[in-house]
Amino acid sequence: MKKITLYILTALVVAVSCSQKAEYDQTLGLLSRYNILAASGGSTQVAVFSNTSWSVEMDPPVSWASIDRFEGYKSGYLVFDYEINYGRARRVKLIFKAGDQTRTLDMYQSPYYSDSECKLELGGSDSIDAPASGMTVVIPFTTNLIYQLDEMFLTLVYPEGEEPETPWIILKSVELDNICIEIAPNTTGADRVAHMRLSHTDAGSYDSTEGDTVSSNTINVSQTK
Repeated sequence: MKKITLYILTALVVAVSCSQKAEYDQTLGLLSRYNILAASGGSTQVAVFSNTSWSVEMDPPVSWASIDRFEGYKSGYLVFDYEINYGRARRVKLIFKAGDQTRTLDMYQSPYYSDSECKLELGGSDSIDAPASGMTVVIPFTTNLIYQLDEMFLTLVYPEGEEPETPWIILKSVELDNICIEIAPNTTGADRVAHMRLSHTDAGSYDSTEGDTVSSNTINVSQTK
């Protein structure tokens, strides 16, 4: 029985050694395609396997995360620090390059709010009547996604067959208590209508590039010719 156990242990050592050798002999390798980070913030190490010099960049650059190095030589690791997420799911990509090889690691941070807990509410009237000359409108706004204001956008729906080549309602700013929109002059020669909502798209699920969108209530915008 002891001899059999010894053979098994020897085989395991050889297998691990061969695996490590193959891993360290490659130009560039990572342990996974994504890391799931807690909403509470923290720090984690990212292992990099290489037999040469490598570099890394964050795509896109974000204010809520940082890395302690942007290059290395052979196998090692970097430290990824990330802040508390008070909003919806978010991610940043770490793009590694070595020789002619490129590897991407998704750093996905879990949300604080679920979709059903997100609050986006446009106040005031549920309709706006704009003159042909256009106008600027400030609309009361309430949300609990206070750290993701700069990621919000207008969702515009037009009557079938009346979709414009370019939007005639433009989002100028999003503040904690209001949004500002600009309605362009109407030069079409006809009355026009649009249904407007304020929306936000998050990072979706950890293993998907498709984000989930939540939206506010709808305001109907009418403009005379």
